[in-house]
Amino acid sequence: MTDPWTPFRFGGGRTLPNRFLLAPMTTDASDLDGMVSAGERAFVRRRSLSGFGGLISSCAYVHEDGRSWNGIGAAKPGHRPSLEALAGDLRAGGGLAILQIYDGGRIARPALIGEGRMRAPSAVASLRPGALTPREMTGAEVDDLVGCFGAAAERARQAGFDGVELHGANHYLLHQFFSPRANRRLDGWGGDRDARMRFPLAVVRAAREAVGPGMVLGYRITPFEPEPDGYGLDDTLALVDRLAGLGLDYIHVSLDDFRLQRPQREDRNYLVASAPTGGDGRSPLAEIRAVIAGRCAVIACGGVGTLADAQAAMAAGGDLVAVGRAPLIDPDWLRKLADGREADIALQFPHAPEDIAARCAIPPRMVDYLLSRPGWIKRENA
Repeated sequence: MTDPWTPFRFGGGRTLPNRFLLAPMTTDASDLDGMVSAGERAFVRRRSLSGFGGLISSCAYVHEDGRSWNGIGAAKPGHRPSLEALAGDLRAGGGLAILQIYDGGRIARPALIGEGRMRAPSAVASLRPGALTPREMTGAEVDDLVGCFGAAAERARQAGFDGVELHGANHYLLHQFFSPRANRRLDGWGGDRDARMRFPLAVVRAAREAVGPGMVLGYRITPFEPEPDGYGLDDTLALVDRLAGLGLDYIHVSLDDFRLQRPQREDRNYLVASAPTGGDGRSPLAEIRAVIAGRCAVIACGGVGTLADAQAAMAAGGDLVAVGRAPLIDPDWLRKLADGREADIALQFPHAPEDIAARCAIPPRMVDYLLSRPGWIKRENA
C-alpha cells in the first residue's frame, strides 16, 4: 500500500510533498465582482498551513453568465490580481496551488446573471426544484466558451498557480455536455456518445495549450449519473480513455463516499440521506484506474476522515486523496493526523453560526451557505 505521506511527482515535473489535497469547496463568499474576499483568503491560508500537499480552490467562473454562486472569477483580465493573491494563500504551507474552473450552464443562478441569460447545451431544465429552462447555446457560443476556458487557464498560469482543474462533474456545464439528459443537440456538439464528448475534449485541449506542458492539468468527473436515462460507468470509461490521451495529469473522481456508488444527484436534498443508487456493482475508482493504465493519476475523494480512510481510498484506486469535510470542520485536521493526534480532531461544527465562523476559520457567508445544507455536516447539539 502506498504511503499517503510520500511525495508525488506529476509528469510535467511539479511535485506534491504528500498525497493529501484539500478538496474544492464552494464558499459563496466572494465579492460580487468575482474578486476573492478576505474571508476566503483566510480560509484557504489556514488550511494550507496545516500541510496539504496540494490545495484545489473553490470554482472560478470562466464566463459572467455561468455563475452559480458568489464565487471567484477568472473571466477577465481584471481578475488577475485576485487570482494572484489566492495562489499565494493556497501555497502558504508549501503545497501546490490548483485553480478549479467551471461554467454553471443550466444551473447558473439567475439572480446573479440576470433573467433570460441562462444558457446550456439544450433547452432542457435541470432536475433541481424550481429550475428554469435555459436557452440552447448557438454553435458560435459553444466555440466562444471553449476559448473562455482556455483564457481562464491562461490567467491561472499568469497568476502563478501550479495547476488548473476543469470541473466536469456535479452537473455543471462540462458535465451537461456529456449527459444525454442535458445535451440533446444534433449539430455535432451532441448526439451519440462521441459527439457528446466533443466539448469536454475541446476544453481540455484549449486548457493544455494555454498552460503548457509544465503546469498540472486535471479533470473532475462524475463517474455515472444515478438519474434515469443518465450516462453510465461505461460511458465515463470511454471519456476517461480519451481524456487520458490528451496529456492530463490527473482524473478527480467525484463521489460522496469513495466506498459507495454514490455520486451527487442533480436534485440532491441535503435533508434526506441519499442511498447508493444507480451503479452496477463495479468500483468506479478501480475501473477508472484500469482504463487510465498509468497515463495519469487518479484522485479519490469522499468520506475520508482518518488516516485509515485515506489508506483505504488509495487501496481502492486513488494515487492521491482529496479531503473536504474533515478539514472544513477542523482546519488543523491534517496537522493533527501527521502528529498522530487523531483523537484531538473535531468531528462536528459548533452549534452557533458565529462559533463556526470563529473556531473553524470559515467566512460568515460560507457558514450561511453550509447551514443551508443541514444534512451535510453534523453540528453540536443538533
